[in-house]
Amino acid sequence: MNTNPKPRKVAGFLLFAAGILFGVLLVGGLIWSDVEAVFYGLPHLTNDTFNGLYCPPLMTRSETANLRVTVRNETDRPIAPLVRVEISAPGVMSSSREKTPVMEPGQSATLEWPVSEENIDLNFFIFAKAFRYPDYRTRLAEDTCGILVLNVPFINGSTLLALWLGVSILGTLAGLWILEKHDTVVVHRAGMLAGFRTLAIAVLIGVIMGIQGAWFPGIAVLVMITLLIIVLLYFSFVH
Repeated sequence: MNTNPKPRKVAGFLLFAAGILFGVLLVGGLIWSDVEAVFYGLPHLTNDTFNGLYCPPLMTRSETANLRVTVRNETDRPIAPLVRVEISAPGVMSSSREKTPVMEPGQSATLEWPVSEENIDLNFFIFAKAFRYPDYRTRLAEDTCGILVLNVPFINGSTLLALWLGVSILGTLAGLWILEKHDTVVVHRAGMLAGFRTLAIAVLIGVIMGIQGAWFPGIAVLVMITLLIIVLLYFSFVH
């Protein structure tokens, strides 16, 4: 019977490291797309935001997806605000598209615009900004989002995102399970295991921030992930 725990320990570390690596790459890509969208150069008309623009977080070059803009009538009479979107395109010009929904009081409307490979700029991104123009008691507001685009054939962005996230979670959980079953690690490195769990949770929070387009707190999570990795590597080599 092989009682040498080292191969199992190494396998646990490798699985955990692979899961974390996949997760960090996903977090970085999703947050990077939204940060680039803010500084891409699309028109900026107001500091008021309406949080009504939705972009798929991940796409592949072969697919056509839809970005959605949801507007709501929070006034006491019908309104028909002009909604315009600016979408990135290679070169110096963006494409502008407009719609005008008619909404009764309390109603909302969701508008869709297609985006595809022709909207990719900076090699890996599609950027969009939506403007809701003023109407009766409705102020001018805008919202921005970015889409990470990868050249992966035969699947769409939703499937790729699910696979990517699944590989990250399974690798991380499998690695943690193996390490927690390793008596030496549990007895002598309980602090390390706590750090591994914290790192795994931080990566998951980062993925959620990236999918939601919350790039500012996402950057803070990325900084925390980086610091955790540095600390864990230091203690791994020192001890």
